[in-house]
Amino acid sequence: MKKTQKVLLISGISAVALFGVGVASFKIMENSNEYEKAQLVMEAREAKEQIEREREDEKIEAQREAKAKAAELEAKTAIYDGIEFETGLDEGSTETEVMDVMHKMTHQKVRSQDKWGAIPMSPKIIEEVYKIVDSSDFQHRDRLLSIAARWRDFDFSTIVQDHNFFWEDKAGTVGKAHGTLSRAEEVEFIEVNFK
Repeated sequence: MKKTQKVLLISGISAVALFGVGVASFKIMENSNEYEKAQLVMEAREAKEQIEREREDEKIEAQREAKAKAAELEAKTAIYDGIEFETGLDEGSTETEVMDVMHKMTHQKVRSQDKWGAIPMSPKIIEEVYKIVDSSDFQHRDRLLSIAARWRDFDFSTIVQDHNFFWEDKAGTVGKAHGTLSRAEEVEFIEVNFK
């Protein structure tokens, strides 16, 4: 019987040990699952915070870009001197006066660092300038007449060169044209300066 008791005792101890190992394994796995869940929750929270930071950065960048565009548009369309709606020209006007008016007319169409003064590039004003140049004996009559004739035909393909011709004649040092305004920029220029 002693042998049977020993076997039963060893079996009981083994069963208890196996039960203990099972419970310990279960607890370890349960803790492992909880740890993994906690890790996933933490990673999800960090990802969400990262997305929120990126969105905030994008929002700040969009605001910077909007401010920069507004400043650029203001710089493109700003006039630092007077706006005129009348040319002040007549048949006795000098070549310098006519060229000054034509120079100011180009400002609504060209891109330059600085612009001083502006006169609308309207058909009425273009026609007025054309007639005065046509009846003149100016030194640059042919060139001025050619420019005014193109403008009459709504051909502004050489407006940058036209502007720089007038600008160079005035011995300009700042404000040389380096491109043309887009249609939207020209509309903005007109709205800001001529309304």
